[in-house]
Amino acid sequence: SPAGKAQEVLQERYRVGSLLGRGSFGSICTGTQLLDGTPVSGRARAEGGGGWCLGPKETSAPLEIVLLDKVSTGCAGVILLLERAELPNGFLLVLECS
Repeated sequence: SPAGKAQEVLQERYRVGSLLGRGSFGSICTGTQLLDGTPVSGRARAEGGGGWCLGPKETSAPLEIVLLDKVSTGCAGVILLLERAELPNGFLLVLECS
């Protein structure tokens, strides 16, 4: 499945670290980019909660992800969204660690 393939690709690029926190719609972990050792954070977001809208390439995604994708480059004070992937039961966001 496309979601399974996306998860495999992310596992080849990043190492998951310790759990930072857990909330109603997901959890956040530390991580490391395997290519160069850059620290990152990963946010697993469950499908429930929040609104949905049309994102890039006419795909439906949670509003939170579409908005973060739009403002994460060139907008001071906003954490950079490095990658995102759809998982079987939600989404995974790889974010810069500041």
